[in-house]
Amino acid sequence: MGAMNRVSSRIAYLLTAVLLFSMGRLTAQKSASQYEVVEYQISLSPNGENPFDRHPLATCEGPNDASFTVPAYLTGEDQYTFRISFPQPGEWKVSSEATDDAWEISISSDPSAKGPVVIQEDNPQHFYYANGEPCFVLAFEADWLFALDLEVEGLNRAETLLKDIKANGFNQVVMNVYAHDTRWENDPKLPAKYDFAQPKQWPYGGDNNNPDYSRLSLDFFNHFDGIIEIMNELDLTAHIMIYVWNKQVNWPEADSLEDDRYFDYVVARYQAYPNIIWDISKEATGYGHNDMSYIVRRIERLKQLDGYDRLVTVHSFSYCAKYPETVDFISYQNWSASLYNRMLETYREFPDKPIFNIEHGGYEDGPFHVFDGDYDDPVACLDRNYQCVFGGTYSTYYWQDASWDIVIWDKSELRKSEQPRYDLYKHMAKLFNDVDYAAFKPAKTRKSSSGFVLESEDDRYLMYLPAANKRINTRIEKYYGKTMRVKWFNPLTGEYSPEMNPVMEQWLRFEPPWTGQPVILILEP
Repeated sequence: MGAMNRVSSRIAYLLTAVLLFSMGRLTAQKSASQYEVVEYQISLSPNGENPFDRHPLATCEGPNDASFTVPAYLTGEDQYTFRISFPQPGEWKVSSEATDDAWEISISSDPSAKGPVVIQEDNPQHFYYANGEPCFVLAFEADWLFALDLEVEGLNRAETLLKDIKANGFNQVVMNVYAHDTRWENDPKLPAKYDFAQPKQWPYGGDNNNPDYSRLSLDFFNHFDGIIEIMNELDLTAHIMIYVWNKQVNWPEADSLEDDRYFDYVVARYQAYPNIIWDISKEATGYGHNDMSYIVRRIERLKQLDGYDRLVTVHSFSYCAKYPETVDFISYQNWSASLYNRMLETYREFPDKPIFNIEHGGYEDGPFHVFDGDYDDPVACLDRNYQCVFGGTYSTYYWQDASWDIVIWDKSELRKSEQPRYDLYKHMAKLFNDVDYAAFKPAKTRKSSSGFVLESEDDRYLMYLPAANKRINTRIEKYYGKTMRVKWFNPLTGEYSPEMNPVMEQWLRFEPPWTGQPVILILEP
């Protein structure tokens, strides 16, 4: 199976439930755990149709009248696979229109499994995992993740980068299924080993220059399986942008049979993974692909094929704002100097959906120049992310030497002074693990002389002071004359100050223990 067999034993990528036809004998895995990905394979005789266009369906029926339908996808000559994960424990039966057999499997509860990212009706502007745990989305853009190991044995490069991403607090990776090349020139000092432009494999037959749209590359998708499996093992959400239209990909004509062939295959093959979020395309309405009705049709097609109803968005605020009913959360690309105000306005405009700033113009620089945003200093980029968060929204981090076709997958190869400041986001994740972000909203009334304020229904307050803030005066009328518990959080080190217990009064002034840097003031009853 090409790259699939090259996945290292460390990630334990096992075809954990395979239904095999062998000399008329039928065997199947009898048990699995909740959200575990299992696979059932069937053989189908040719029917004259392109084999990649056949997606026979299987119906999964479980406890409490639970039922969903999943499509199979081609994995070899006449071989099709149903990839399935079961959302709740109990006894399940799987039956297919393509065979007379029914397969039974017992699903056990897994208390450690978070499940997919979902949105709860009673708090619709925040993300949660299916097990009820809040999900403070902190994303990392890595468009060329798929390409790191395409031309070498194993998945060591991708695994190294993904483990580093996970270790530093990120829980989502914004990524392409395929991207070909960028239009900007490379840094002349760039070592060739970090340049992943123009991959030799791509999703179709042939290559990007001489495409064969009549077939898809099983080797490419076998390799992509390994990437998604590593991410699933690490509890990293794969925010998959199915298309990208500004990275020189030689896509077939929109809405063509060849276009549907790729789209349907991606959705069929990866929907079972609980760590999947769909994004139709990066910058979906730009670069000549500005037909929003096409995006509407793609989403309709996705929802017909996706038996799990994974979350879907579109990397285009103009689209999301015009067709909010078609997406589960709003994606926003905004580089404005008044970022906080723009995010707050959007938060208030869409009270029934989470808001995700997928690109805010902060591209932290590295040892090799790639592409400039409007902000490249590490602390300035961190500030952009905090402005999004205190506006009630979620955000994405970019490092120039990992976000596009230039990827330094192991930052330890660099001198300390050249390494990205991933650690700053580890501290952000720590803060919003200690303090449940989903319990907070931007303050409705003025609570301070400056800075940005989040408040909870139980009267807790977070006040973010950018580096220029020397001090802050508070205005928490409800607690005038009462004692509060107060401490500072250092976003650059992750440390808390000792707790103070001041008696609150009008415009009580606080001086941060650290100067010349952003700080966060935490006030609790």
